[in-house]
Amino acid sequence: MSLGLTNIATINQAQTLSPQVQLTIKLLSLNNIELESYLEKKIEDNPLLIDRQNTKEHELRIQKYSDKYSRNSSNLDLLNNIGYAKSLREHLLDQLLISSMSNKEKIIATYLINILDEAGYLTENDETICLKLGVNNDAYEEVLVSLQSFEPTGVFSRTLSECLYLQLSEKNLINHELLELLKNIELIAEDNFRELSARLNIGKDDLFRLINIIRKCNPKPGLNYSRDTLEIIAPDIIIEKNLSGVYAIKLVQNYFSNITVDQTYNDVILESKKKKDEFITNHYRDAKMLISSIAQRQRTLLKIAHEVMLQQRDFLENGINHMHPLNLDKISKITNLHISTVSRSIQNKYIETPRGTFEMKYFFDKGTYGEEQNNQISSKTIENRIKELIKNETSSNILSDDKIVNLLKKYDINIARRTVAKYRTKLNILPSSKRKNRFL
Repeated sequence: MSLGLTNIATINQAQTLSPQVQLTIKLLSLNNIELESYLEKKIEDNPLLIDRQNTKEHELRIQKYSDKYSRNSSNLDLLNNIGYAKSLREHLLDQLLISSMSNKEKIIATYLINILDEAGYLTENDETICLKLGVNNDAYEEVLVSLQSFEPTGVFSRTLSECLYLQLSEKNLINHELLELLKNIELIAEDNFRELSARLNIGKDDLFRLINIIRKCNPKPGLNYSRDTLEIIAPDIIIEKNLSGVYAIKLVQNYFSNITVDQTYNDVILESKKKKDEFITNHYRDAKMLISSIAQRQRTLLKIAHEVMLQQRDFLENGINHMHPLNLDKISKITNLHISTVSRSIQNKYIETPRGTFEMKYFFDKGTYGEEQNNQISSKTIENRIKELIKNETSSNILSDDKIVNLLKKYDINIARRTVAKYRTKLNILPSSKRKNRFL
């Protein structure tokens, strides 16, 4: 039976909606972590509700959940995903300030901090960095070694193997077998355990022991500092790409998928209906309504996420420079859900993709019209292009806003100088006249 979510116009209408619809609306606004807390309370209050898993099975499930997210590319282990008030850059600059590096070394270090991606990896190769800074490789490596001792461990890595090596070294876990495993890290992602066993000349039991050690490391340590406020980040939805290049979308099912009515009470429920026992019948009604609303929430969330990802497939394939403008109204019309339902569904929800983990609302961007007014360009795409251009500046080639306008045209981005200035200001990037100072 339809719950009438397509007809929800405003929150003010809630008073006229059925209890079933009101409950579904409430559940839609909760992310997985919030929903789990909510349902725990409901189970405590309603004797007819149970979690089909016993305590031991539940603990095993939680451990499996934690292990999964500590080893995947998005690093969503709940314990490792506590965001910090400071950004990664601010955190590293604080450490640099109290370090014993010379002024020249701090100049090199500041540049390296500024070219880190949000995961904490260097975005330029060694040769390019040395060329831009005008330093030899020895001076660069000396600074890099110092920076790799900063917290969080693993930042300033050039490869995943190096990131994992730094973390294992800190824990004094490095041995010959782990070194060999790190050299063949791509085989772990491919689940090619037979080849790994052959290359390391060890049995599968020993191999899996080593892999489990690596999986406890954080592959993207910088993501812990990518949020402005203190919060726990966990995905509600996962997008995966199989070997055939097909994307699959699925919900992250927490224990609430196992909530049901305790079947041992069937006779009591039937008897209560006959006797019109309000205590039992009301709890039974509430339990069935809750289970139904959970199912509706899951279907609605999956429907919206699926369409959002279809609209942003180019982003999944090619990155942020290929983001498309997208608004709530478009998704509302395609999914035949009211715009308020779409809005409520994307709030505080996270999607794990092959390109990282993002809030669902990240994929909604009204875009900007170019000078010709014939097509919209995602604001995020424009921002990223501007950041890329300015990041690659040299002391002899500082880009004015007019130069940026011309350079953007090769990416089919035709915007006015004042628009470039607006984006630059939004990104907290100084004008060209003041950016020269960073090369002094």
